[in-house]
Amino acid sequence: DMLDQANEIGVALKQAVEGLRATQDSVETSQKLAKNLDGQEKSLYERAKTAITSGDEEGARKMLLERESVKEKLLKVLKSLAEEKKRLAMMESNVEALETRGLELESLLRRSVGAASLQNSADMGLSLEPEDPLLKKFRDLGM
Repeated sequence: DMLDQANEIGVALKQAVEGLRATQDSVETSQKLAKNLDGQEKSLYERAKTAITSGDEEGARKMLLERESVKEKLLKVLKSLAEEKKRLAMMESNVEALETRGLELESLLRRSVGAASLQNSADMGLSLEPEDPLLKKFRDLGM
């Protein structure tokens, strides 16, 4: 029964760790995408300023419209990233809980094996007496 529980927790922990890694990868990818979009947005703004300075109002307007599109994408990515980070924190907590439960079960199993081993050795007449009977006899005789 305990062994089955340990196996179940092991499988659940393995799956949770795999899910955690996938979520971590997703968060990292979203962070890179957000950084890229932020860079694009700033670049478009600078290019639009340069176009205005050089008198190209139509080019500046196109860049500013493109910048707005990039800003919208960035906003969506940032919202998604915030949700992924929440999910990541929850998954980390779940993995920690499973690890703790696994360690508790391991400790219980070790104690059970130790107790069973002690009982088996006692059943076989291998129990250790606190004092050697021959030495006790000599001591009782005053030797």
